[in-house]
Amino acid sequence: MSELILVEELSLDAGRAALIIQDMQNDVIIEGGAFAESGSPVHAKEQNVVANVADLAAACRAKGIPVVHVHYIVEAGAPGLKLNAPLFNGVKDTGALVRGTWGAAAADGLEPRDGDYVVEKMRMSGWQGTKLQNLLDGLGRDTVIVTGAWTNMSIEHTSRTGADMGFSMIVPEDGCSTMNADWHQAAINYALQNVSQVTSCAAVKAAIGA
Repeated sequence: MSELILVEELSLDAGRAALIIQDMQNDVIIEGGAFAESGSPVHAKEQNVVANVADLAAACRAKGIPVVHVHYIVEAGAPGLKLNAPLFNGVKDTGALVRGTWGAAAADGLEPRDGDYVVEKMRMSGWQGTKLQNLLDGLGRDTVIVTGAWTNMSIEHTSRTGADMGFSMIVPEDGCSTMNADWHQAAINYALQNVSQVTSCAAVKAAIGA
């Protein structure tokens, strides 16, 4: 596998930043979840993504940076989920991400804390049909640090759309995971390079003075 292309040193105004933790839910990244057979839990462990994101979230909270959890949530039977793409069919067919279930809950260590925000979605992008833009605008935040799963799907969709909407997008690659290292690398080294600053959790922490 070739070397990842990362920005090693960031310039970041903590007063304008927000951290997104997206789709870090049991069904998505944990063994025993609905999508476990995809390889997602294995890659999440390889990336140490839960611990990395938990550490980054703690650093952001300490610096007054809002932490926003974006969770994919459907009701039992996924009513109203338009089945126009394989991912959405997979959510319904596996009975995944149903409100109130273990599968829809945040992975251990990434539960929303007091003062955090929660945004619910039913599509890949964190912006589509959600309150995310209104929330960030109300908080006066235009720099968005995106972590979570999956790198080449929700992270990429949210980053592309955010850039188009005028937000500065930052993606710490070790705060993201997907089905396998090849898909992750393709998103990091190609798809995300022109819509975000791709970096590391350590570089983000350094930039905010943590």
